[in-house]
Formats: sequence, structure tokens, C-alpha cells
Amino acid sequence: MEPYPLTLPDALEDWLNHHPVLRLARAERLRAELKNVEPEFKRCTVRCYRRIDFPKDPNENPRGVPLPLLNLLHTGKLLESISSWTTDPNVAKAHLEGVQPDATCVIFAHDPSPEEVWVNLSELLTSPRFTDALRGGPFPAIRYWMTKEKEVILEVAHVTHEDVYAWGGFAGTIDQLRVAAETEGKLPEEIDNLESHLRQKGIKPGQEWWLSERTSKDLALRMQGFARQRYVHPPPKSDVS
Repeated sequence: MEPYPLTLPDALEDWLNHHPVLRLARAERLRAELKNVEPEFKRCTVRCYRRIDFPKDPNENPRGVPLPLLNLLHTGKLLESISSWTTDPNVAKAHLEGVQPDATCVIFAHDPSPEEVWVNLSELLTSPRFTDALRGGPFPAIRYWMTKEKEVILEVAHVTHEDVYAWGGFAGTIDQLRVAAETEGKLPEEIDNLESHLRQKGIKPGQEWWLSERTSKDLALRMQGFARQRYVHPPPKSDVS
């Protein structure tokens, strides 16, 4: 079979070189190019993961992308659209070289329906038509990211707090943890044994840390109650029934 036209890897190269302002335009270009891609490369039957970093201070957003964590917690959902997901949660955890100190890092999990899958990039890499097309240019993002990220491009309407898979941050310093233990009324001997207890759990104060799925869901639920009590602005409109 003939290789895919160069316009397909060109569109994928643009998509992989993420640009928040141009994202939707690049998505539309990619949608048009995917029309001639065989159905077997537009399937994903496993769970997918997407990491979203919410700025800790909503008035400061160094990456220039509005990511409304309060809206998610207050209305119960966060609107999505066409986005990059991965079939490997460890890829999501390692994104941007791990947890960011200026952000609350949340990974969502989703089992995609067939109509939500635009393209499975790992599967597309097995297509001789695609690998032949790559010979027509350098395509550095495809050769580096597409071979490592286990990416699936999905069009998902929204995610909810029920979709939370992992909540990332940094474990407190030993002094911060001592203060928190005192606030919770821990006994002096319990506080004195804190460092030993953390070592047994494999937790190093100040290190990057991801909560388990169950704990992350519980945290999202608790924070949802807090957000609904303390949200001082009119709530965003939601069509959640």
C-alpha cells in the first residue's frame, strides 16, 4: 500500500508540539488527516490516563492555561474536549518531569468508548504506511514523544471527581509534619517516632508523592464539600443532572 501523505505526520508533529493557543486549530487539522486512517488504528480497549496541573493560586498561572480545579470540585465536572491521554499512568506521573511545586497535579482515569477515540498512536506506529511516510521528514516530536508516551488522542466531554486516579504533591518537611501531628492531638511519643514511621512507609519528607487511587478519590470528595462551603463566587453553570 502507498504511504500516508506527508500531511498526516505533519499534522501529528504539530499536535505533539503542544501549543495552548493553537491547540484547537491543530486538532481540526489532525481530524481531517485522520479520515483516511484505517479503523484498527482508532481503537483503544484499555483504561487511559490524563494529567491536569491546576495552579495553586488561581490568579497566577505561569503556563497560561486556565485549569479550574474549583469549578471541578464545585460543579462536579470539568469540561474536556480533544486531548492527549496515555495508557500508562507512569507516563502521566512523569509528565513535565514530575510534580510541579506551583500546581496541584491530578491524574484522571477513563475507559474510552469507541466513538471517543480519534487515534491510538502506539498502534499507528505499527502501520507500514505510516512508518514509510516518516521517511519524508525529520519529525523529531513523533520520533521522540510518539514512541515513548503510549498516547491515545481522545475526545471526552468531561471528567468528574469520580474519575480522579492520583493526586500528586510533595510530602511535608519533618517540621511541617510535626506541626500537623500536634494539631491532630498526637501524643508526644507518636510525634517522636514520626521519622521512623515514615522510613518504614518508604516516605521521605519533602519528596514527590502520589496518593493511591482510593485515597485520591476520598481527598477529591472531601475537597468537593469544602469547595461548596467556601466558594464565594456564583457557581459556574453545570448541566450535571
